[in-house]
Amino acid sequence: MAHISGYNDKLVKVAPLLEMTGSGWKDFLSIAIRKEERTEIRKHEQTGRPLGSESFVKSLENMLGRTLKPKKAGRKPKNK
Repeated sequence: MAHISGYNDKLVKVAPLLEMTGSGWKDFLSIAIRKEERTEIRKHEQTGRPLGSESFVKSLENMLGRTLKPKKAGRKPKNK
């Protein structure tokens, strides 16, 4: 609600996002999302993994110092 009203509240400072979107935040929120995009968003919500390009995910991994991409499924091979 803070971003739509344009005023900070106890949890949100509106300036950073409004500087990126300008006064068009309401317009941005009203843009229709294709079914494929909704499916992809929901998939990532369920897994908790970031949604974005490979370079975006890699930059997040570098920033956080941890792996965010899914690892190979299954058991780790035994060392011989």
